[in-house]
Amino acid sequence: SPKLFQKAIQQGLKAALFTTSTAAIMLSSSGVLGVAVGVISTNNNAAFSDLAVANNWNDITAQGVANGTPVDGPQNGMAFTYGGDHTITADEAGRIITAINVAGTTPVGLNITQNTVVGSIVTGGNLLPVTITAGKSLTLNGTNAVAANHGFDAPADNYTGLGNITLGEANAALIIQSVTPAKITLA
Repeated sequence: SPKLFQKAIQQGLKAALFTTSTAAIMLSSSGVLGVAVGVISTNNNAAFSDLAVANNWNDITAQGVANGTPVDGPQNGMAFTYGGDHTITADEAGRIITAINVAGTTPVGLNITQNTVVGSIVTGGNLLPVTITAGKSLTLNGTNAVAANHGFDAPADNYTGLGNITLGEANAALIIQSVTPAKITLA
């Protein structure tokens, strides 16, 4: 009957619209639609815990520059870029950063004051010195990579941008992991 046919078409359209909307939301939140899922430091002494009002971080464009919009410090699953010769403090416990880019800068350092995980650290030549506070750890998990929508490309298991590591007193730890054995690159 025409009414049953019309009802079937309406239900099919509703299902298709729901699926399409869900896919768009998933793609948008993953950064696939060109939305940068990363931040860039704009001031020295920036920290992961900084709120947008501190004006120490900006959204990053696909070209890898600050877009002028202040944002909170890097969140879980984000990449970040050193926007200058800065010191940055990783002061949020358990923060998982997909990648760090130090290209185009001479970074002063990354201070690990809370347990932090990093997927990759890439560079155009300069290295990122890291200081790990007593009792805290930096885990290099090597399993994440980012594409150009973060302003830079970072292959998984790559730490060519990692500089000198200073372990602070008791129980400071550097943990190196890789899903694929012998795949982490240290320069």
